[in-house]
Amino acid sequence: MSVLSQGYATSGVVEEDILIPLLARLTTISTLLDSAAAPPGPADPEGPPPPASAASDSKLRARELLEKVRREMVQLEGVFRRIDDAEKRIRYSFDPVEQHLDDALQHEPPDAERIHAGLLAVNTDIVAIKASIREAYNLHSDGGGGDESFIPPPTQTQLSAQGAGMVMAKKMGEIHRGPQMNHLRLVVGGLEERLRGCVLCLAAFPEGAVIKKRLLIHWWVAEGFVRSADEGKNRFDELIAKGFVVPTPTALCGTVHRCTVRPWMRDLLVSVAKHNGFLELNADDVAFARRACLRGGKTQPGFSAAVRAIYNVGQKYVELDERWFAGKKDLRVLQLGQWREFSTHEQIANPMDSHIEISGVERFRDMESCKNLRYVSFRGISRIESLPDSIGKLRELVVLDLRACHNLEELGQGITKLDRLEYLDLAECHLLVGMPKGLGQLTRLEVLKGFVVANINSRDLCHLNELTKLEKLRKLGIVVGKMAVPTEDEFLKLAEFKALESLKISWGVLNSAKNGNAEASPRRRSVATMKYALPPNLKKLDLHCFPLADFTQWVRPTGVKKIYIRGGKLTTLGDEEGWEAEVLRLRFLRDLQCDRGRLQRLFRKLKPENTEIHECPNFIPGIDAGESAETNAKIEEIVTCNEVASEIDIPPQS
Repeated sequence: MSVLSQGYATSGVVEEDILIPLLARLTTISTLLDSAAAPPGPADPEGPPPPASAASDSKLRARELLEKVRREMVQLEGVFRRIDDAEKRIRYSFDPVEQHLDDALQHEPPDAERIHAGLLAVNTDIVAIKASIREAYNLHSDGGGGDESFIPPPTQTQLSAQGAGMVMAKKMGEIHRGPQMNHLRLVVGGLEERLRGCVLCLAAFPEGAVIKKRLLIHWWVAEGFVRSADEGKNRFDELIAKGFVVPTPTALCGTVHRCTVRPWMRDLLVSVAKHNGFLELNADDVAFARRACLRGGKTQPGFSAAVRAIYNVGQKYVELDERWFAGKKDLRVLQLGQWREFSTHEQIANPMDSHIEISGVERFRDMESCKNLRYVSFRGISRIESLPDSIGKLRELVVLDLRACHNLEELGQGITKLDRLEYLDLAECHLLVGMPKGLGQLTRLEVLKGFVVANINSRDLCHLNELTKLEKLRKLGIVVGKMAVPTEDEFLKLAEFKALESLKISWGVLNSAKNGNAEASPRRRSVATMKYALPPNLKKLDLHCFPLADFTQWVRPTGVKKIYIRGGKLTTLGDEEGWEAEVLRLRFLRDLQCDRGRLQRLFRKLKPENTEIHECPNFIPGIDAGESAETNAKIEEIVTCNEVASEIDIPPQS
């Protein structure tokens, strides 16, 4: 959450949770003062009654002070409302910035003039936002370098732009509180029930979050808001078309796998979700919630017996006890794992960010009482070494996500009884040495990630030939680990996967022998001589740590539209032309010898915007690899000159 968002939340909490209860207490004190009797004086039957002036004076002084405190409290309430309004205006003034950037990014093909115009508009909006902040908080540039000096005095040219931006920000705030927003509330409330459920699920995620389409579809399928993954994809497209979410296209090929929700839209959805009792975001109020979000802390109260979804939004430590699963017959969604995506760089820099710790993992055996569970995610959770056999009693389970459970060593036979399972993710479970035999019985399986190729001598483990029974399998990820010793023709079975559209193969350590020689073990020889085939309808091929130097020694990916190769010993793609790939990503191939011209000859359908060459130091952009060393030296000289020129403001050479 941004600083501004935190401020917005704080001002609202102060008014609703602190000032209003305090004003209520002042009203109670006023009532007590009205009913307070004068204290009795000393008994003297013959003398005059005791004077009541002292008690009256105390009561009068208390009344005057009470009214003074009440006036000041009301003034504070007004101050916080003005702070709230100012922060809302500032927050909503970022919406046009977001829109300008989206317009610039979504133009195909890229248009430099359109991008420049969009950035000019963004710059104008940013100047206006800074002016709004300075006006709201009385910040001035003092040249001291502190936080308050980030806004320089505006130029005369910027004043009109600032005024326009402030008017826009004010207008956004008025819209948020005005009849338009009330109309939108009515629109959301009037949606068809299942579509409304899809929309209100968005309220669970934090402001500004990038949400994967897959996560939403899994939730929708589990709750019955959609009947299938394909229907979920159509619903997602419908939410984009109706403006509920903003698509985040993949940079390489423009495919939409993620989305965001604009801040004002999220505020609206949170309001509607709370009002309708659809979702509870407050961890202290989940006792009666149908859908509960875990948002922080170490423990959580008992959930309602009627809870349908438990979604871990931001809790790093979850403590399970006997109350967690007891009596939860309506529970459909159990998302205890990590829902956010973290890049490799982010995981290395902050490994604990993607890490979730569970205490009491033995309680997972109690899940068998949750007969209606359809979606379970333990992604990124530590301490899970094996799955309980009782998981096989979850006969309604459709999605099981165990990705990055780094301590997971054994799946157990229970998983082979989940005959409704459609999605199984075991990627990055590095301690697994194989899959349990019987996995081929899961005939509804459509996605299987992280299938570990076992030693051919392991009779109790699943092999690729068993997976040929999975006629609906459209996405498969295979791991050839360090301990794997497959037969030379095991991968020929891939030709029998008629429905498979996406295939990922990851090989283990390639060689570790001294002096750079390949290992001489039988296992290493089998990897080098292994025979491969590809599924006939394959559209995407993703290879990690490719073990061969010449791609032509492998199998030609005829008809494949997307090819990703990351890491390995690849030196050449060969000279055979006519590849049909339209998207190509080559990453971390230190030995690859290639150039732009050869790439264009091999991949006739490839467009520059659909090509990524990253950390391939021997790839030569723009010229043939056979150019002379003198030409290469000249290029290096120009690059160096341009870098220096950019630092001293000299026009670069062309």
